[in-house]
Amino acid sequence: MRSLTHVLCLSASLLAMSVGAPAMAQESSEPAASSSEGFGDIVVIARRREEAAQDVPLAITALSGDALDQKGVQSVDQLRDVAPGVNIGAQKRDEAQFYIRGQGPGVINAGQRNFSSVATYFAEVPIPVAGPGVFYDLQSVQVLKGPQGTLFGRNTTGGAVLFEPNRPSDDFEGMMRASVGNYDMRGFEGMVNVPFGNDLGGIRVSGQMERRDGFTKNVISGQKLDGRAFESVRVSILLRPAEGLENLLIGDYSNRDASGSSAILRGINPNAAISPNAIQGTGLDPFFPDVPLYLGQGAARVPIACLSFAAAPGCPATDPNSPFPPAFQLTGIAAASGGFGFTSDAVLNGLLAQQQQLGIRKIAYAGRNYNRALNYGITNKTTWEVSDTITLKNIIAFRGQRTDEGNDYDGTVLPLIAQFNVHTQDWQFGQDQFTEEFQIQGSLGDTFRYILGYYHEKSKPAFDPAIPSGTFGSFNTRIVTNTDTSDALFAHGEFDITSTLQLSGGFRYTWDKRKASLAQVNTASGACVLVDPQTITPTNPGGTVRCPIEYDAKFSEPTYDATLQWKPNEDILIYGAYRRGFKSGGFNLPAPRPDLQSFDPEFVDDFEVGLKADWDIGVPLRTNLAVFYDKYKDQQITVPIAIATTGIASVAQNVGKATNKGFEFETTIIPVEGLTLSGWVSYLDASSDITLPGTPAIKGRQAVYQPKWKYSLSGRYAYPMADGGEIALQMDFSHQDKTNSPDFAAPAPLNTFPGFELLNARVEWNKVGGSNFDVAAFATNLTNEKYITGGYPLYSQIGFDSVIYGEPRMYGMSLTYHWGN
Repeated sequence: MRSLTHVLCLSASLLAMSVGAPAMAQESSEPAASSSEGFGDIVVIARRREEAAQDVPLAITALSGDALDQKGVQSVDQLRDVAPGVNIGAQKRDEAQFYIRGQGPGVINAGQRNFSSVATYFAEVPIPVAGPGVFYDLQSVQVLKGPQGTLFGRNTTGGAVLFEPNRPSDDFEGMMRASVGNYDMRGFEGMVNVPFGNDLGGIRVSGQMERRDGFTKNVISGQKLDGRAFESVRVSILLRPAEGLENLLIGDYSNRDASGSSAILRGINPNAAISPNAIQGTGLDPFFPDVPLYLGQGAARVPIACLSFAAAPGCPATDPNSPFPPAFQLTGIAAASGGFGFTSDAVLNGLLAQQQQLGIRKIAYAGRNYNRALNYGITNKTTWEVSDTITLKNIIAFRGQRTDEGNDYDGTVLPLIAQFNVHTQDWQFGQDQFTEEFQIQGSLGDTFRYILGYYHEKSKPAFDPAIPSGTFGSFNTRIVTNTDTSDALFAHGEFDITSTLQLSGGFRYTWDKRKASLAQVNTASGACVLVDPQTITPTNPGGTVRCPIEYDAKFSEPTYDATLQWKPNEDILIYGAYRRGFKSGGFNLPAPRPDLQSFDPEFVDDFEVGLKADWDIGVPLRTNLAVFYDKYKDQQITVPIAIATTGIASVAQNVGKATNKGFEFETTIIPVEGLTLSGWVSYLDASSDITLPGTPAIKGRQAVYQPKWKYSLSGRYAYPMADGGEIALQMDFSHQDKTNSPDFAAPAPLNTFPGFELLNARVEWNKVGGSNFDVAAFATNLTNEKYITGGYPLYSQIGFDSVIYGEPRMYGMSLTYHWGN
């Protein structure tokens, strides 16, 4: 693998050296022809109107639906390998979170709505992070980097990811694709488009389903974890009832019922101290700082063997009718007999040795993991061209989300921290969202274009969520509700100073209202076990138990941006931009201490200069470069904690000022007809001084899940056949440096995730024998690299570090039949 890396790096260097050649090529007295035709261009909506990506003064990585197929992108985490400056942090399989330019998702807690620094959109409407069931029949995926606080629905300080589905076309066309692969993978994807005729619009129906066994085995239950099982359908209806008037209705539905994620134990800290304030209300009096945890006391102590591969003689009896798994009941017995905690160091080290012997594709856990989710929505876009200079656009949408899951977080056979469902209700969590956006797009003469708009969003619980969990032998249920309202007025304008020089900018004012409530009750008795952090005082160190605790806050701020761009010819764009970004504050549910109950808004001043250019050096060459410098105030940093009544929670805190800087470079060249070579490299310095309460100060630590260096190389060769068919070979290689884990205080190497390299390949025979059939063979992670995508790093919190590993080598074949265009 090292030799492969060196060869690819050398190739990238030779390709980058060719960037200097265009200047000499332009010395000819003949005007250079546009070379962008060699690449084509993807239409993007970064400025809320359709433009070629090369004409937008903003760092954008845009991939067409065909490019996504060719690269085998089927889930969010794979976007990490195809977009510079983008990384992924995962705490659940297929529910990865975006990190862009040092900014991440913010608070990630079960039942708590997240305000991310990187927003995700489907058909211009905010959605939760997209997973499997979205990556089909797409026009494009567009990754916008830097603050997007003027034109888009949500204020973000890191960027936005836009999923644009294909619209109904004016042609009768369709496609059916069947796929099979290892781990018993089988999938189907289909699309049919029927026009109404006479330019009246059409209807487009598409769908996708996939089943795949898990690649991690639970040696106790036999369950195969990390599987995939989902089905999705999308219906789009386009109507043009009158000239200049268009209405697009999109309905989408996705259902997932997968086997859940595996947590692989990576390290154990037998000397981890448990904070007394973290376990108030549990009734577990034996918890004290620096006292190793153990299972029970005296004769009632539960042997470790009772929770391992097979029950040993003398194990306490369990209730077969109990909603709790036997291992959970045993830890409950231990707690009732005088405390729950770590056993001796020898036993703890034995647990780690057991996992190391099992490897990264097996676990030993007495429970059952699963991941169910339901997402659906209806979006209506109406566009009315009132005149040649004024267009009215309205986007109204409703979206619903439901989730239910069972997870083991600590990665051991001991059910120390886990989430499950006792099936008192079908779904643990549900949230409904309504959005309304109205725009006036127009122009004044030939030199000024503008957009004026209003945006409204309201998100509220679909029901009272009930999320049961087992933590340190205590079985509690979290009931958390979130109601968020956001309203904004915005304006954007573009003024052509000359035929080659343009000034653009925008202003937005946002009003956010956030309300939340939290209650935690004993799952069996219904008694409240939640300590109000505001009642913890020197005279009342244990605080007062109270349910529910309610929170509310309002945030309002202006955001704005200005960009100067120079386009000396059709193929070169140079720009400089300033953007002011803002992200609302919020609450920590629950809060372990009074000072951590809430956090303030985050602000960023972003400076970016860039070059987008297509060169003619005898062959087409494209080079895009963006250099950025971001100054943050009251930056929000999220760290995981363990609370006995709750389990794992992430807590956001403001850590003052920070500076992120770096660059992203993308290039593509077509050296000979049929061969396309492309590559990119990104560098990010997102280091800052971390001084969180209760932990030693850390100087110059890189932001969590953010590698300093990433690069990728891709090649595609398409050979045309005499019968009209085509044979194509695609290779994609990506590398990223190591990243820091959220556990700041853990010792090396447990405070980092190692860097890794991935190699994917695909062979296609399109229009086999001149027919309408395509055949493809594909493989991802060809070298079977073992790499970490995220996890639950709690070594310094409760003594366990568990991680989630990326997919092993996957391979398969697909057969596609298509008709029309």
